[in-house]
Amino acid sequence: MSNLLDVVFPDASDILGMQPRYHLRSRYAGLQINNDTNYKISNFIHKTSGEISRHMKEKKVLRDKLHFSPHDLWFGENRENCEHFRDTLKNVFKEVDGIKEAALKTSWDCIRISDLECILCSRCLLDPVTTGCGHTFCRGCLTRVLDHRLACPLCMAPLSVRDYSRGSTEVLQPAIQFLVPRDFNERVKFSLRESTMLEKSSIPVFICTNAFPGVACPLYVYEPRYRLLARRCLLSPTKRFAMASKDSSGDRFVFCGTILEVKDAINLEDGRFILTTIGVRRFRVIDRGEQDGYDTAKVQYIKDNTIPSEKLPEMIALHEKVHTKASKWIRSLRPKVLAEVERLIGQMPRVEKNWASLPDGPSWTWWLMPILPLNSQLQVGFLNTTSLEKRLRAIDKMFEHMNVHMKALEKNNLACSQDEDDPLESCSESERSFELPFNDN
Repeated sequence: MSNLLDVVFPDASDILGMQPRYHLRSRYAGLQINNDTNYKISNFIHKTSGEISRHMKEKKVLRDKLHFSPHDLWFGENRENCEHFRDTLKNVFKEVDGIKEAALKTSWDCIRISDLECILCSRCLLDPVTTGCGHTFCRGCLTRVLDHRLACPLCMAPLSVRDYSRGSTEVLQPAIQFLVPRDFNERVKFSLRESTMLEKSSIPVFICTNAFPGVACPLYVYEPRYRLLARRCLLSPTKRFAMASKDSSGDRFVFCGTILEVKDAINLEDGRFILTTIGVRRFRVIDRGEQDGYDTAKVQYIKDNTIPSEKLPEMIALHEKVHTKASKWIRSLRPKVLAEVERLIGQMPRVEKNWASLPDGPSWTWWLMPILPLNSQLQVGFLNTTSLEKRLRAIDKMFEHMNVHMKALEKNNLACSQDEDDPLESCSESERSFELPFNDN
């Protein structure tokens, strides 16, 4: 049995268990023991431990003289000694509980409103995250910093991609809601406004390629500005954003594009995204803007003109004719090529029963756009037109043009320069530049 005299009595911090649990800015704040509380606890423990030690020494002398066992000494005739010891310990812990409660109240009193603000956005912390170097930021603010550089924005200590998924500082969130409820509620409302931009007149624009209604558009998002756009989109109720290709200058985006809706998203550990999106609506740009590094636009949605009843039979015949050509061309593709096309954008859609009344016409016409040999300008022309008849006639002309070139290739009479390293490449350029019958802009 160990000697009771060898017991080491704890100090104030051991009993209270109130070590600092987080950093704010560059100092500790909250849940720490101030000097007055520490002195009070330590003095009380020292006084009580002295009395217990003195009592234990007296009993040891008595035990040695009378040759009593420890059990006989404490639980035999001298049972009152055990009760006295138990009462003493009970008083010790009762007093400690009272001092601990007072210390907690005092520790919260030392927190200022500025300690609960994010140094990056100067607003109340939202979903606070504390880095390994001890600084706390909003999760969204820290993530935007990590998109550009893996370093703490306050002290420049190195961080890693794991900080993208660092857990929230749980002790802070309820404290913020309790201590500064007005600031917290305002911050939540501001965050909701950021994530519902599509409900306003301006929408975020992803400048990349031409997308089309009803057609899948897989995206790999790695640029910092588009990572931010993707995160906000995923938090929004609609999960939609605008897609447009670059204009001829390469500095801005074209006047026409498609709204995309995110169907699935893979968030990689370093902040990049793989998005599965699908085209929803066509639009024209009526004004341009910018927010937080990415482009925005005020748009006007595009829909096809209603087909007059007297022209409907003609349109049905034209639609059947072009759809037959398209189906034949698809079947003529090499199996590996067709498999890759279907992997990226799915199979060719079936003809809808109400195709003539749809705002974008039959979906199979848009499914052809990414795989037909059309340059970006011609694709924008398709997006901008409101006449289904003109789009069908343009596709028909495209197939006729391709058929002429295919027959010429078979007969080795293709009018391409023999001096070219790759004659097929020059022919491809000619296919992509022929005129289509678009007049409405």
